[in-house]
Amino acid sequence: MMNQWVMRCARAALLVALSIGPVLPPNAATAAGVFSAGSLADGDGSLFELGDVMLLPSQAGHVVTFTLTVTNNGSSDLSLDYWMRLRTASGIAYNVALLPSGQGGNQAAPHASKRYTYYAKVDGEVNVKDLALEFYALDFSQPGYERRIGQISVPPDYAAVTPAGEAAEVRIGGTRFQAKINRFARSKSEKAYSPFITLEIKNHGNTLLPMPQCEYFIRTPEGRMYPLETKNGKSGGINPNESGTLQLTGSVPSSVPPDGWELLMAQPVPEQDFSMLVGDLRLPSVVSNDNGKLGQEYSFVGKSGVYTAQLVGINRLPWEDQDVLSATVKLSNQGNELLPLPELDAYFVLDQSIKIDARLMQRDQVISLDAGGEVSVQIIGKIPYAFHYGQIKLVLQEKESDSLTNDVLELWAPSDPSAIPSVGAGSTYMRDTIGHRSRYAVHSVNTYKGASGDLFSAEFEVDNLEKRAVELPPFAARFLAGDGSVFPAQVSRIPGSLAPNGKARYHVWSMLPKGFPVDRMQLIVGEVVASIGDEPQTENPPYAYMNAVSFALPAENHEVNPSLKQIGLFPYVLSLGNIGTSINSGKLYLKFDYELAKISQAASNTEGHKLVLAFEDSTGNLSFEKKYPLSEMEPRTGNQQPEAGDNTLKLGTKRSFTITVDEEELIFKAQFLEQYRLSIYDEFQGQRKLLAEQSLDWFTVTK
Repeated sequence: MMNQWVMRCARAALLVALSIGPVLPPNAATAAGVFSAGSLADGDGSLFELGDVMLLPSQAGHVVTFTLTVTNNGSSDLSLDYWMRLRTASGIAYNVALLPSGQGGNQAAPHASKRYTYYAKVDGEVNVKDLALEFYALDFSQPGYERRIGQISVPPDYAAVTPAGEAAEVRIGGTRFQAKINRFARSKSEKAYSPFITLEIKNHGNTLLPMPQCEYFIRTPEGRMYPLETKNGKSGGINPNESGTLQLTGSVPSSVPPDGWELLMAQPVPEQDFSMLVGDLRLPSVVSNDNGKLGQEYSFVGKSGVYTAQLVGINRLPWEDQDVLSATVKLSNQGNELLPLPELDAYFVLDQSIKIDARLMQRDQVISLDAGGEVSVQIIGKIPYAFHYGQIKLVLQEKESDSLTNDVLELWAPSDPSAIPSVGAGSTYMRDTIGHRSRYAVHSVNTYKGASGDLFSAEFEVDNLEKRAVELPPFAARFLAGDGSVFPAQVSRIPGSLAPNGKARYHVWSMLPKGFPVDRMQLIVGEVVASIGDEPQTENPPYAYMNAVSFALPAENHEVNPSLKQIGLFPYVLSLGNIGTSINSGKLYLKFDYELAKISQAASNTEGHKLVLAFEDSTGNLSFEKKYPLSEMEPRTGNQQPEAGDNTLKLGTKRSFTITVDEEELIFKAQFLEQYRLSIYDEFQGQRKLLAEQSLDWFTVTK
């Protein structure tokens, strides 16, 4: 027994001559993936390397783990009969213990290396950079029966942290794998950051690797740690040379500085009742979402995964005595798995203090997001039209339940609103809404004169570019004059759906002051946001509009047709011929042939439109009018028969169409009847525009 102690003391004597100092640069990762803190070499050329010094805080004190790699450069077995302890700069010593699993024996074969993992429980004030690993041996000739051999001090700039973008070599017991951060996203709300991390685990072994059962944390530069939850994992483990992924989510208070975060991987050691740090990866920097830049992508963590949001634009649109704030946000899935659409709400914050309630609308016919898929949503709010703000922030929320929502992302917008899409006169606009792809255009404008004001109207056309029939959305509109005046407009409703390649024409109109200039008038038109619920088809006045487009208007055609041929009154064209008059038994008979053709199959709503035929004798002896609603001009269907006295214009051709007027005294004025004038008006909402007029001779037939 005494001889063994003598041999050990002799071994200790050799170690006294160890050259102390780092052989590798501190923090450098060796080929074996170890972050070296320094090394010792003995006289035989053997090397003792300290590495992967990590500290994991816990409620009961910190746990320090480290590896010791022993390289035997001699020709015989190297027996590890020395002892070790950790010592702080202030002189406090802590015993170290070998982890029980996967460590092998206590001898290193010639020309081979062996790695051991040790741990020590230390006080909460201990810092890794204050530690030194002290080697000593049993020596009965020394006070306390031990001889100090040497030490490796952890350098002051040491950090066993894998740089951002690189893979960490992780060992758990006898298992070795690589861990790499594939994606780091972080959204911010008023209360907290919501980090999302995709961690790739690659199996470098030769057998199936169970998905590591680790604890995960975010550590800030101040040393604060925040736990993360694992959202998924590859069941059944990972085959050799294959990879699996983990999704990690959590919450970090928004008061915490957002830079310099690290991802910690901790392995529970149940038999010792603690966890040990096995991986420390630097998180990459993320783009700040408070720069007010349009088009920048930001990620946020939802209940079902991570989504990317992009603020495309924010408009300020005229609406009665208020303005509409209309923000367009594009949501996308940049992951590899399908995601359901998140249930989102939103609100605006002006100048960091004024909250504006908003409604979130989605017109794209999408219920989920494939990998790489995207969808656009609109956020609608209202502010007083005279209000000016300096800053505007859009806050997205996700619904947890009917009564609870969580802020998931803040998007700062430029203080100056985006210009809405503008279309030149005679040009078209393509609406690329999924499921509602269409083309917009303004066909023509008309002014209907009145005694106290003029009714100004534009004909707005929509073409269905889908391969399926689509339900026509209701529209809301405003006329914007060159001087900035805004006139609320009404838009006709067209019920039903529009066939593929079908066309619809809407009438848009507003009352203007008498003689108001319209030469620089623009039409702003958008899809209705309903007052109640999400369905735009409602009898209630609309709440607002969205997806607005501004159209420069074409010049109005003021030409009056000098004949009664080819009179256009959308969607019809009317021609009169063989026009003649006669008087008999106190009645005036006006006869003519007519052809009423439909020039367009575009869906339209002709309610409120009438064709007015006005008769006026040149000397004022007689005048009368007949009105024909356009809504009644379609041919009768089925067995429908005309009622007695029905003398309405119908689609098609008719000979000797007769208008009869009672006029007992007209026979006595026959000698004064020379010419009369027939005028055709388009009457809309009770006001008229002259389309055609022609003077004709009494008692003759004009072809």
